[in-house]
Amino acid sequence: MLTSESRVWRRCAARVAVLAVAACGGSQQGLIGPGRAAKLAILVQPSAATAGAQITPAVQVAIQDASGRVVTTAANLVTLAIGSNPGGGALSGTPIGSPVNGVATFANLSIERAGNGYTLTASAPGLAGATSGAFAIAAGAATRLVFTVHPNNARTGAVISPAVQVAIQDAFGNAVATATNLVTAALGNNPSGGTLSGTTTASPINGRATFSDLSVDKAGTGYTLAASATGLTDATSIAFNINPPLIFTTIAARGSGSGSHSCGVTTAGAIYCWGSNSRGQIGDNSGTDQHAPALVQAPVGVTFQAVSAGGQHTCAVTTTGDAYCWGRNEFGRLGDGTGTDRRTPVLVAAPAGVTFTSVSAGAAHSCGLAAAGGVAYCWGGNSSGQLGDNSGTDQPSPVLVQAPAGVTFTAVTTGFFHSCGLATSGAVYCWGDNGSGELGDNTSVAKPTPVQANAPAGVTFATLDAGYYHTCAVTPTGSAYCWGANGSGQLGDNTAIGKPVPTAVQGGLQFALVSGGADHTCGVTTTGIGYCWGFNGDGEIGDNTTLNSLTPKAIAGSLSLRIPAAGLGHSCAVTTGPSAMAYCWGFNGQGELGDGTTTQRFVPTRTQQ
Repeated sequence: MLTSESRVWRRCAARVAVLAVAACGGSQQGLIGPGRAAKLAILVQPSAATAGAQITPAVQVAIQDASGRVVTTAANLVTLAIGSNPGGGALSGTPIGSPVNGVATFANLSIERAGNGYTLTASAPGLAGATSGAFAIAAGAATRLVFTVHPNNARTGAVISPAVQVAIQDAFGNAVATATNLVTAALGNNPSGGTLSGTTTASPINGRATFSDLSVDKAGTGYTLAASATGLTDATSIAFNINPPLIFTTIAARGSGSGSHSCGVTTAGAIYCWGSNSRGQIGDNSGTDQHAPALVQAPVGVTFQAVSAGGQHTCAVTTTGDAYCWGRNEFGRLGDGTGTDRRTPVLVAAPAGVTFTSVSAGAAHSCGLAAAGGVAYCWGGNSSGQLGDNSGTDQPSPVLVQAPAGVTFTAVTTGFFHSCGLATSGAVYCWGDNGSGELGDNTSVAKPTPVQANAPAGVTFATLDAGYYHTCAVTPTGSAYCWGANGSGQLGDNTAIGKPVPTAVQGGLQFALVSGGADHTCGVTTTGIGYCWGFNGDGEIGDNTTLNSLTPKAIAGSLSLRIPAAGLGHSCAVTTGPSAMAYCWGFNGQGELGDGTTTQRFVPTRTQQ
């Protein structure tokens, strides 16, 4: 039995032992040893590596107790996995390790996808996990080419869009950003013996070669592109088609303060439009501006023969004589009996049995020439009497124009707030707004029904077109006459003074057709030469200047033109011959020139195919 003296002696001896251990740099815990396994800690962090290559040095994970001491007797299996995965990679090697003396070693790990900021996570049953520091996996050596943007279908001679891209990759599909191999594109499968034009050899930027101006000159189905580079495995694109070019039979251009658009009818009876689309006037059901011709989404089986562009709407006539309109429908300008905007063509609610040979779209109204009887119908806004029905009331469906007794029409055209018709006699009759003398009756008073324009004695007309606030017509012998607003010289009479009666365009030219725009006019002569006159601040005259002209100025270039179309701040025309192409020039803020850009052009520029 211990005496009280013995117990005191033992306590003192224990304190001395503790002090002795402390003096030697030890601790009381060291004497006790590690506790129970509680957590994992990554002792050797993963280092940066190349894709597919072993991560060195080997990653090591320790099993520790709550105080951070290695539990050398622990036998828990440790599993590694990818935590943060910026490259979408997979962890290869042996990701499960048995600890030796409390430390698990992973000697053959690798990741195949390049990326910055990878992490590894360590886990074991019953233990708190651990996450490594971030590390990077770099692309390996360049071995192959791969198309990352394949060629889309295009038309003959048109640039393939979007630009074709070819990546230089390592064996695991990582882009090798440092690669400098020149990449060459060529036709692979060539069903029609076409020629690839454009820049066919490109230097890579960040491991990608871009081909932005490729085109093929012959139509065909199943073309492919082949990409090659010295020392690398070649690549072949998916198949694509080169379609025949768009060949236009007619063209139209107009716009409002909210933007302009253009449209054309192809030989196949389809309509393509381009430019401003804020109210659906392009007809492609997108509501998005289109910088290149976009196909109008017509009802199945419907083909067209004529088209007219208005302020923010478009109208057309089918090969069977039905009229369709689309776009903005305020005041009922689409003629479908409603005021609802339409992003695709809607049938005009014509009176029973009435079909049309042509339509014309104004600012807020539309008119059409009936196929029978030489009568005209109009619909939409009627604030200035532009519908010609003597009502002054807006009409959401076609109403008959109240022409004078015995007057029948062979053509009808609309300005901004006025309308005109060409009578079978060769006389011109107009109605609606007349504030600038655009009706040609030698007054400035609006007329709710047609009145005859006061042409010079003996002068009759064969063609007719209304501008925004002026009107022009051509005689059977090719003389052009204009009347109405003339602040920019759009009447072509070598003055800037408005004329309330038809006034001869100066220059002695013989015109086949004229087209009135906002403040300018364009015409095509009987020999196919294009002329424009009037305002030119946006280059709409097409003579490579921005100078207004009071008389006709020849359009730059040597194009042979057939049909002119003058719009708000731009102009378009169709060339002659079997391959009739559309060209436009002038303002291009909404893509109304159709060349795939919004760049202003001062000379005719071909629309994209």
